[in-house]
Parts: sequence; structure tokens; C-alpha cells
Amino acid sequence: MFRNYIISAFRNLLKSKATAFINITGLAIGMACCIMIVLFIHHEVSYDRFHPNSERTFRVLTIDKALGISSSMVGITMPRMGPAMKETIPEVVESVRLNGNGRSLIRFEDRSIYAEDVMYAEPSIFKVFNFPLQVGDTATVLQTPFTAVLSEETARRVFGDEDPIGKTINVDNDSDWEVVGIMDEIPENSHLQLEILLAMQPSAQDTNLAQYLDSWSSISMVTYVQLDDAASEAAVESRLEPLIRENNVGENFNVTLQPLHDAHLASSDILFDNHNQRKGDLNYVYSLLAVAIFVILIAAFNFMNLSTARSINRAREVGMRKVIGARRGQLIAQYLGESVILCLVSLVAALILVEAFGSMLNLPIEGSIIFHVFSDPLFAGSILCGTLLLGLFAGSYPALVLSGFKPIAVLKGAFRTSNSGIWLRRVLVTVQFTASIIMIIGTMVVFQQLQYIRGKNIGFDREQILTVSLTDQDLRNNLEAFQNALSQNSSVLGTATSSTMPGRGFGRTGIQPEGYAENDVWIVSIMSFDEHYLPSMKMEMAKGRNYSQEFPGDQQQSILINEAAAEALGWEDPLSKTIQLGPNTRNVVGVVKNFHFTNMRHKIEPLIMVYQPGANGTFSIRLKPGNIVETMDFIKTTWAEINPNHPFTYTFLDEEFDQLYRSEENFAGLMFNFASLAIFIACLGLFGLAAFTMEQRTKEIGVRKVLGASIGNIILMLSKEFVQLVVIASIVAIPLAYYFMGGWLADFAYRIDLTVWVFILAAAAAMAIALLTVGYQALKAGSKNPVEALRYE
Repeated sequence: MFRNYIISAFRNLLKSKATAFINITGLAIGMACCIMIVLFIHHEVSYDRFHPNSERTFRVLTIDKALGISSSMVGITMPRMGPAMKETIPEVVESVRLNGNGRSLIRFEDRSIYAEDVMYAEPSIFKVFNFPLQVGDTATVLQTPFTAVLSEETARRVFGDEDPIGKTINVDNDSDWEVVGIMDEIPENSHLQLEILLAMQPSAQDTNLAQYLDSWSSISMVTYVQLDDAASEAAVESRLEPLIRENNVGENFNVTLQPLHDAHLASSDILFDNHNQRKGDLNYVYSLLAVAIFVILIAAFNFMNLSTARSINRAREVGMRKVIGARRGQLIAQYLGESVILCLVSLVAALILVEAFGSMLNLPIEGSIIFHVFSDPLFAGSILCGTLLLGLFAGSYPALVLSGFKPIAVLKGAFRTSNSGIWLRRVLVTVQFTASIIMIIGTMVVFQQLQYIRGKNIGFDREQILTVSLTDQDLRNNLEAFQNALSQNSSVLGTATSSTMPGRGFGRTGIQPEGYAENDVWIVSIMSFDEHYLPSMKMEMAKGRNYSQEFPGDQQQSILINEAAAEALGWEDPLSKTIQLGPNTRNVVGVVKNFHFTNMRHKIEPLIMVYQPGANGTFSIRLKPGNIVETMDFIKTTWAEINPNHPFTYTFLDEEFDQLYRSEENFAGLMFNFASLAIFIACLGLFGLAAFTMEQRTKEIGVRKVLGASIGNIILMLSKEFVQLVVIASIVAIPLAYYFMGGWLADFAYRIDLTVWVFILAAAAAMAIALLTVGYQALKAGSKNPVEALRYE
């Protein structure tokens, strides 16, 4: 019997090649989209779950409620916090502290490299996290001051084929560290990416580090804790505020826990989180999951529509099978079997599409994606089960319709489809276009927001700015000679130094503004730069003046603020005010126009800018447009002459700043691609319903033509129903899209307004697509010879 079902299924596929092609194409594209989205989501939600104790591991975050702060959650806390939690809270069984050294120059003998991810760490890092060592003992490494653990790749870069254990590396021309361990490469789905771990152990002579590690007075330490049970989170959180108050931490600070597996997807609003690399966004995951559901449902509805649209062609087959004794259950099994077989064929085509186009997701998958999918039995089993369920779901309604035909009516030629079936198909197409319009609106809003971000005046000119990190004292000592040499080239328009650059994150500090009580705690962002920085970055003064060497007291007695600071402080005449910073009371000598120094999810915060002439942490060079290659060659040659022992590494500020919106760019690209495919699949469904309608109204069309109807009249008549369906879909889709996209935009402090034109254009686009799809079928039906139409049936 099953053999007969399979043979019958393939015969019907071959008999209706066009319908089979459309069905397989729609299902294959839908399944391919769904598999690729699920692969992407699986990767995103897998972050940090490879750690055996990830469910009971938490990050310690600080909430800053001081005046002047707009983004209160930060990814760091008090240095003493982790050990204090372990000592005083029984549910905390382990803690580990990390502190980012960032990009560092690593030397071994005559070899020099830059390592991007260098962190100080306590030995307990190997208890809290699963970072296996290839060489070394996790129970003993990093216990001794000035010892280091390297990743396998970093060790290869530094030592080549030599055995690194016991050898000494120099970090930033400052201190020597003995290599005591080699760890496996950190998995891609870890929010922590580590190249070198340096022991966070003070030596007997290093009292400064010991005092810092025992301090409650700064917010600067990356801290993780491991609990005895994940269910203890609430109990531990309730003990955190009393703990910090006992240690005289200011009332404006509080501490909270974040589950480790939330670090990747639930940290988009957290600042001072530079160690958390490749941040994702949970809202994007939910959005893509919704797209996957929409796409696969649209594909399934297509199959239903096309199958029922062609059901009349199989009516006699059903009648004959019933006459010779076939029961309805057998017919249902046959048609469900055909549906499942069609879905399995579509799955093969979908996997081919995934293999061909899956690379656009930029997943860290080496080799074949298909091999990766089927190397995971659970994932492969889920795909096969999903395919079977899809086949049963998509085939359920056609099977019930076909098996319910009355054999006598069919064999007499009196068969007609029911009104309920026609209405269900109309509902399915309406749902398809509702989903499509929502995705069109979503894609348009995302792209408009990105265009807004790209085109918004950010308060400085980020183009043609090359930045170099001055990582050690040698580079700072040689900076003046390097600047003088660059000034001889007319393609170098200017140079400047600063503590940081927009997009890299600024520090925060406490201030005492004039006119406020001592117990009014003001925390503001802070940076330092020389007198050339503002003109080099093309930042503008709103009031007052820039720093200048003509004013010798600027370094200790003056300060610049931004417009956001003046506004937050309520100062109409800020140039008459003072700010106490540390032991010094400084006069406000200038107000800099607001500029963005983090992404546009965050409001521009109050910022103070301190004068620091000479060398600073970052050296920036403004280049003349054109001749970039020649200018870069000159800069590299000059660097090699002045700093022969330091590799020349640099970044362009525009590229670095654009990384702030990498996740938005990726999301927009995925939304556009998948929305386009969903719309294409929806058009196939509309094509199916149009084909069914034209087939059912063939004789009516012939009669109307005989009575004088033009082709235009026929097209208008046949298109009217589908225009109504798209109008209904638009009415349903627009408020839903407004709600969801309004929620997405709410995450941005600076955003576009949702205008009515977005919704009108989306509905018009859907209408145009529908009319083009239906118009082809209507034109085809209206162009037929009426004699042939009247002979139909």
C-alpha cells in the first residue's frame, strides 16, 4: 500500500509539473530561510553555554544613579566586590576578577607583535569558566606574580615552533612575564575573547596593586561570581546593597547580577563593557524568529492554496478510488503522504540552497554547512521532524478537501468547490500579505533608521582620521619627533593627542559643580586632549575658547564642558562657573558643541574635557583626501625610522566608529534578504489562488467577452477580489507593524519618527506586487478566445 502511495505521489508530481515546481520552489525557499535563521539564532543563544556551570554563573554589574548619568548600567564594579561576596554570602561559592589591559605590545627577544585581548585575571578564572589548558595546571597557573597564560595562536605568533613554557615575554616595554600555560583557543560563542592572561597577583613590593584590589572607592573591575544554585540569584541580590553600604559605597551606586548566558544578547544598554565582544541583541533574535515563522507559514499556505486550486483536476481520481472501495482514511493517508514526500524533496533543495547561500550569515562554521547541520543529531533530527510536521500541516486541508468529494457528484460532472474552501484560501492569502506587509514596513524602518544614523551630524568629522595607540612610554617619548616629521608632508593636515576617541568609550568621574550642595553627587564622562584635538576633529565651540599654550594655567585651572553638561547643570552662562575636579577648582573657559561619543542608543551625556598637552593615549592624524596610499607609505616609513622596534598598527576612525552599528547593519541585511524571499513566496501563493479563480470562472469570462466585455474590463473584474484582500491585509498589518517597530525604535535615544508615508508605501508596494501577480493570470484569461472558454467543462 505504501509503495502504491509513493508511486502515486511521484506520478502526480510529474503529471502537474508546473504546480509541482511552484510548490517545491516555495517550500524549498521557505525551508532554506527557516534553517538559516535557526542556525543564526542557535549560534546567538549558544553564547557562553559551553561552560558546565554557566547556569549558576553571573556577571556583577553596577547601577549608577548619580546626577548627570543617562545610561546607568555599567559592566564593571568595585574591585573588592567579588571577594567580599564570596566571604560574606554563603551562596557565592567562587568569584573571579578581570581587568582589561586591552591592546598590548608583546616582545620576545627580537620579535614584536600586538595582542588585542590582554587581560589581568585571578587564578579562579579556570574554576568559573571552562577554558582548558593544553599545557599547565589550572590549579596552579596565575598563582605567582608576573606569570602569564597564552592562547595557542598567540603562543605560535610569539614563539613560532619553540616551546613557550618557562620563557619570558615583555608587555608594553614595562614588565616581564613568565609563560606558565597555554590554553585552547576561546570558542567563537564566548563573550570573553582572550589572547593573554596576566596574573592579577601583587608582588611583595607592589603595595599599590594590593591596595587597589582591596578598594571600594572606584568602579573599574570586571567581576563574575558562581553560585551554589541558579535559584539563589534573588537571595544573593538581596544581600548586595547592604554589603556595599557597610563598606561606605555612595548611595548613588547599587549592584546587580546578570546571568552569564544573558551577557551576549541582553547587554546592548550597558556601558563600560568593552570586554564583552560581539554583542548581540535579543530583540533581533525575536524579530528573526518571527520572520522564520512567517516565511515557513507562507510557504505552507502556498502549498495549501495551490493544492486546493488544482483539486478539481483530481476529483475524478477521488471518485473512482471511492467507487472501488477506498475509505476516506486511506485517501487522507495517501494525500498526506504525497505532501510529506513533496516536503522531503523540498528539504533536499533547501539544503542545497543553504549550502550555497548560508555564508551570508557569517557564522563561524568551517567547511560544509550541511555537514555541520547533520553532525548534530539533535539539530538534524529537529529538521527532519519539522519537515514531517510541515508536510502533515501543509497537506492536512488539501487531504480533507480531496477525500471529502462525493463520488456520485464528481462522476456526474456536477462537482463544485465549497464556499468555505474559497473563504479559507482568501484568509490564507490575507495572512500571507499581512506578514509580508509587516516585513516590508520593518525593513523600511530599519533602513531609514540606519540612514538617519549615517547621515546625522555627529558633531565631528570622522573621515580621513587615522588613529594610533601609544601603548608604552617609548612611543610617547618619540611622539614629538614623529609629529615634527609628519608636519613636513602637505598631505598631513593636522595631528593631535587624546586619552580616547569617540566610539571607544570614555571614563567617568565625580565633580562638584558651582551652585550645588556637596551631597549632590554628579558623575560625568571625562576625556583629555591637547590644544590641537578640537580643530583636528573639526569639533566646534558653542561658547568660549579652546585650550591654548598662550594660557599657562589651562592644565590645572581651566576646563571645557559640552552643551549637554551645561544643560544638565542648568547653566545659562557657563563661562562664569567653576567645577571642582579632584583637589582643583577649575574655571569653565569653553563649551564644546555636543558630539556623539557612543552609539545612538544612548543620549549624549554631560562631558568634561581636561587639557593634557603632549603625549596621551591616542595619537590621531587628519589626512588630506586623495593620495591616501602615498601618504600611508610616508607615514609607515617615518614610523619605522623613529620607532623601529614597534610594529605600526592603526585604524581609521570612520571604520572603527561604524562598528558601533555593526549589529544593526547585519540585522538590516538579514531582514531585507528574508523579507524579499517571503514576499516572493507570498506571490507564489497569490499566483495559486489567481490560477484557481481563473480556472473556476473560465466559462463566465467567455460569456462576458461574447457580450462585449473588453480585456481591461475582465482584468479589473478579476483583480478586484485580490485588491480587497491586500487592503484587508494592510489594515491588519499597519497597526501591528507600528507597535513592533515603535518598540524597536524606542531603544534608540536618537531615532526617526514613524511617518504615515512608510505605511502607505509598504501597502502600495504590496498592492503593486499583488496586481502584477494577478494581472498576469487575468490577462492570460482575458486574452483567450471566448469560443474555447465556452467549450470549457
